[in-house]
Amino acid sequence: MTDEERDIWELIRRSNRAWVAGAVHEVANLFAEDAVVVAPGVQGRVQGRDAILRSYEDYVHHARNHAFEELEHAVDVSGDTAVVTYRFSIRYSMSSENAEREEMGQEVLVLRRGPGGWKVIWRTQISVD
Repeated sequence: MTDEERDIWELIRRSNRAWVAGAVHEVANLFAEDAVVVAPGVQGRVQGRDAILRSYEDYVHHARNHAFEELEHAVDVSGDTAVVTYRFSIRYSMSSENAEREEMGQEVLVLRRGPGGWKVIWRTQISVD
């Protein structure tokens, strides 16, 4: 892994640690203004950094994370574009439920390098359960 690929991966890991801890404001710098998030199962699209942050806030207000682990990952860089993929395991519970949920998934992020560094422009998750 190159230094640049390692830096990009650490950016993703810091962001994950922030939202898992409920520090949504720390996730803001990860996303470009025009970023798009496609919800799992194509349940919808969230467009724009502000709307994406609201979706994270909604999650942390309605769910409690018990465990989150990033599994094998890959970072591919081509010019000013990078693609990050990794598998993850999450265990959480919804505020309205007593039971815990466990899920496995695959995350795919596309990043663009600009004046402010690397920013996510597109993100989706795929369930692997």
